[in-house]
Amino acid sequence: MNAITTLHARRAVSIRPISTAGFRLFDTDRRATHATITANYLYVTRQAGHDARGSVDFRHRDDLIAQGFELPANHPSWAEEEGRIWREADAATADLAPDAVRAWHVVVSLPETSDADDWITMMRDYAQITIAAHGPAVTWAIHAKPGGDGGWCVPPHAHLVMTTRVWRHDARHGHTVPSWCGPAMQARLHADWLARLPDVMRAAAATPYRAGAYTPAHPDCAALIGLLGGEPRQLNASNRRSIRRRPSRRIRVMRTLPPSASPNHSRN
Repeated sequence: MNAITTLHARRAVSIRPISTAGFRLFDTDRRATHATITANYLYVTRQAGHDARGSVDFRHRDDLIAQGFELPANHPSWAEEEGRIWREADAATADLAPDAVRAWHVVVSLPETSDADDWITMMRDYAQITIAAHGPAVTWAIHAKPGGDGGWCVPPHAHLVMTTRVWRHDARHGHTVPSWCGPAMQARLHADWLARLPDVMRAAAATPYRAGAYTPAHPDCAALIGLLGGEPRQLNASNRRSIRRRPSRRIRVMRTLPPSASPNHSRN
C-alpha cells in the first residue's frame, strides 16, 4: 500500500485537492495525489493511459472490486464518453498555477463486515446523492484484497474523483464552482458518508485519538494540569492561534469476492 491507499478508522473521509504540485504545497495533513486529473482517474480505475506528463499504467494492481461513473440527471450525452471529462478538465486547467486545485480526490473507508454488493450500493448512492445531484461529475472505484491470514492485504476503501470546476461546454468551462468545493460540500461529504457507516466506525472517526486507545471528547484538563505541576496559561487575543478548518450509471464489477467479502464474516 502507499500514501494514497493507506487508511485507518480515524480518517473515514479524506478530501485531497488535485494540483500539479501534488500535496507538497499544502500545509495540512492532506495526502498525495497524482498531478493530473486524468492520472488520478486512471489510478483509481486501475487503467493504462497517458496525460501531459507521459504514460501511466496501473493494470498490475489486482485490488479493483468495482467502478462507476455518475453524472447529474440532465447531463449531455457526450459526457458519458469514458475519461473525456477528465481529459478536458486537464486541458482547461493546464495554464493555471501549479498549486491551483483542479479537482478533488476523495478517499473513504468501507466496513470490513459488508460484502461487495453492499459496498457498491453504498458508493453508488453516495456518488449520486451527495455529489452528482449537486452538479459535479464523479468517478468512483472500490479497492479491497483479502489476505491469506484471514485479514486484508488491502483493507476495503473507495476512491472518488470529482470535478470542482465547470465541466460543461459553455463560457465558464474550467472555472471553479464554489458550491462544489466549498465548506458546504466538505461538510456534506463527511456527514453523508459517516451516516452510512456502522456505529463503531462512526464513533472511531469522531473520537479524539490517543496511541492505543480512544479518549473522551472532553478530557479533564484540570487533572492534566495537576499531573504536570503547572498553572494553566491564559491566551490573549495577540497570542491565540486561529483554528483552520479543513476536511480531513455505469457500474463494472471487476473482480468477484467470495460470498462474503470479509474473510471472517458470514451473512445471515
